Amino acid sequence: MNPGTIETFDLALPHGITLSCRAAGAPGAPLLVFLHGFPEGAFVWDELLAHFAPRYRCIAPNLRGFERSSSPVEVEAYRAKHLVADIRALIASQGGRAAALVAHDW
Repeated sequence: MNPGTIETFDLALPHGITLSCRAAGAPGAPLLVFLHGFPEGAFVWDELLAHFAPRYRCIAPNLRGFERSSSPVEVEAYRAKHLVADIRALIASQGGRAAALVAHDW
């Protein structure tokens, strides 16, 4: 597979949330995590995922409530501490360390 090819997968986290993800690059390479803003989705990072894929494992999750990711009903479930827990669990699932976290919002 070409390192710049975008793959999609669902990642079940240990605390019961599933994140739909877009990724490129070899598993085990240094990890870059890309977080989308509101009201977007992980697809906004596709060009950068492909660009950095030759040197990094690049993952862009769809955050809670977006695309196929879990959408809890309770408003409390969207507090920052829960969103951070999701990203920490995603990083842990990839070896426990990210080289960088890239994020933006409107």
